[in-house]
Amino acid sequence: MMFNLFKKKSHSYLGIDIGTTGIRVVQLMQTEKGIKLENYAYLETKEYLEVKGEHASFNDIKMSNNKIVIDLRNVIMKAKLDTKKVIMSIPTASAFSSTITLPDVSESEMAKAVDFEARRYIPIPLNEVVFDWSVIKKIKKAKKDSSDKKFENEILLVAISKETTNKYVNIVKELGLELVSLETEPFSLARCLVGKDEGVFAIVDMGNKMTSISIVENGSLSGSHSISGTGGEEITKMISRGFNVDLNRAEKLKIDFSSNKNSEVENKMFDIILPMVNILVSEINNVNDLHFVNNKEKVKKIILTGGSVGIPGLVKHLTKELDIPVEVGNSWKNIICNTALHDKLEKNSPFFSVAVGLALRGFEK
Repeated sequence: MMFNLFKKKSHSYLGIDIGTTGIRVVQLMQTEKGIKLENYAYLETKEYLEVKGEHASFNDIKMSNNKIVIDLRNVIMKAKLDTKKVIMSIPTASAFSSTITLPDVSESEMAKAVDFEARRYIPIPLNEVVFDWSVIKKIKKAKKDSSDKKFENEILLVAISKETTNKYVNIVKELGLELVSLETEPFSLARCLVGKDEGVFAIVDMGNKMTSISIVENGSLSGSHSISGTGGEEITKMISRGFNVDLNRAEKLKIDFSSNKNSEVENKMFDIILPMVNILVSEINNVNDLHFVNNKEKVKKIILTGGSVGIPGLVKHLTKELDIPVEVGNSWKNIICNTALHDKLEKNSPFFSVAVGLALRGFEK
């Protein structure tokens, strides 16, 4: 969700994604031919951010602010990123979201209605949060409804604690940059990987701590669901137990596994992590079935992104089990890029979906 702090437009924007394992930064520029990649940078670490708690609702974020500022400043200088306009991501697990239905009224009346309804849905006082909303779609009311209005609006409400937003605002101030907006990750992923494509898509983001499943309908995010214990960290633990090795060795095996072309090794490793993959299959099916019950339309394609999507056999297995086309998302599909960087950008694509989506936010009207 977008939390706008400035309205002035720029020809160039930075998208900064601070995650549990590192920082991803993308600078995009508006040109006559389209939006162009000016530069990108990343820095790996496991010390930046920790989401404390097990529930995806206002979890506290432990952030190494000083280290983030120092490293971000170095990354920006070394990559020669020269714009001051920044859009930053907020982890999904630190935000609260809910879908509500309201009458089809004017925008001003809608804003008042959302403010009133938000008090019923957001579990902490409104003076302690920053919240925003967007209309997902208009839905036709049931014939038995006797009111004058023929349609209702389905609305996605998202709230973030002021304590969390202030942490990001302070980082940007320390860097001497200008914060355009803060946005939760599913919105950035939807903008980057789906855009305005028609139909229903499921974006499966396999992060380090958890996996999120976001439903995007005709270009609009309609909901997001997080699954703890299904990310890269859990894969490493499963490999550690399966091969009876320590976590450092298991992490190396996982990386080697992602680039291994040996079918025997591939099958053995995949068997070890299969229980976790089957949890994902079950969760994706549940989300898809629920969307069909509520909207009479099923997901037509699943798009994978995140650091663990390179697991050999994953796309094939999910396609077979879900009976839905599955592909690894291309973060650069709508961006003009240097052809000489094609192979490198393709390899890094799953890691930059959020950062690209953030930077693209700056060019929206």
